[in-house]
Amino acid sequence: MAGEKILVVDDHPDIIELLQEGFRRKGFEVVGAGNGQEALAKVYQEHPDLILLDIMMPLFDGYEICQTLKAQEETKNIPVVFITAKDKQPDIEQGFNLKADGYVVKPFDPFELADFVSDILHRVHH
Repeated sequence: MAGEKILVVDDHPDIIELLQEGFRRKGFEVVGAGNGQEALAKVYQEHPDLILLDIMMPLFDGYEICQTLKAQEETKNIPVVFITAKDKQPDIEQGFNLKADGYVVKPFDPFELADFVSDILHRVHH
């Protein structure tokens, strides 16, 4: 599974850095985006294999980004995993209603998250 590309979308650069570190050790290539507008541009430039998506961000929130991606033929099959501080049941349900492939609440263990992502990619490719 090595060499797959993960797009990390979060308005906190330290979260992107933390995930880049953990995922690179697992052999993933990591691309970061700091807001929703940048995220949508990077999806079309980078063609990621999976997107880790914060919900609360400027310009477009994660729900809007997920909804946009899942509505388009070109991007609807890219797995999306929300990584967010929004831990209430309605937030989680909204994420899955938008066809997210996972929902991880902050704070999280970056190594467990890397394993979770590996599992999703393994399922998608088999």
